[in-house]
Amino acid sequence: MSVATTADQRIVRHPLAPRPVLDWQMDPNCPLHQVFLKRMENDRDLKVIITAKDAQTGVGKSTLGFSLAQSWHPIYTNERWDADRYASYDIRPYLDQYMTAEAGSVLQMEEAEQLDSRRGMASENVDFSHYWMAMRVRQIVSILTLPSTSALDKRLWQLADVWINVESRGEASVYRIGVNSFTGKMYTEKMHKISWPDVSTHPEMKALDSMKDNKIERGLGDLEDEQEDLPKPKEVRREVKKEVAQRLRASPTADLTGEQIGNIVDRSDTWVYNNTTA
Repeated sequence: MSVATTADQRIVRHPLAPRPVLDWQMDPNCPLHQVFLKRMENDRDLKVIITAKDAQTGVGKSTLGFSLAQSWHPIYTNERWDADRYASYDIRPYLDQYMTAEAGSVLQMEEAEQLDSRRGMASENVDFSHYWMAMRVRQIVSILTLPSTSALDKRLWQLADVWINVESRGEASVYRIGVNSFTGKMYTEKMHKISWPDVSTHPEMKALDSMKDNKIERGLGDLEDEQEDLPKPKEVRREVKKEVAQRLRASPTADLTGEQIGNIVDRSDTWVYNNTTA
């Protein structure tokens, strides 16, 4: 294998070597890349889960996933990775991408904790483990980012191949995931450490960030729509006062005047008579 190095780039001249991302390139001999090659050459999928130690934020889970996608995707597809085509923040787009992507494609799903069936009973969440179980022989790489190991249920962890835990900004440990044939218990085996630089200035990384911003805006919009459908607090209080006043006025044992009822609900006797019936 021939390696050429210049002041601003490092290119490994081998058809199956990881592709450079800005000024960074994964070591072509590292175990993680070898797992990727073995999976692709054996017509298998590769499922990678990325989390952060202590559920830290801002330590580079997304940039690591993006770096892997940019490194691997062009090797077999002969095209650059494109966030609009191969990244997602929701279940349905990810499944659609999987069914249409060609062999060797890399899909990146952000905030994949939504796949956990414990977080809701939507059919897509509940059935996702069945989908993932069937996703085995299309030579597709799936990279899922999660806050922590607790954000995904056991079934999905057991179906994954590699777990990468970001320990500090730009530094992570890579583990192989396995299931004991006798006990059925999942285990992890540390493979190596990996580091990567800040690639947030890459145009496709910016596109990925923009997708996240759009999802947040959609979520806020949905929340506002839900709030618009809810009655205003002032209206709720008014209806409660009317209900209380009506019960007091209709009670055969209370025997209260309109003024007395008004004092109880903090309204005038005129309001009581206008908003209740005898």
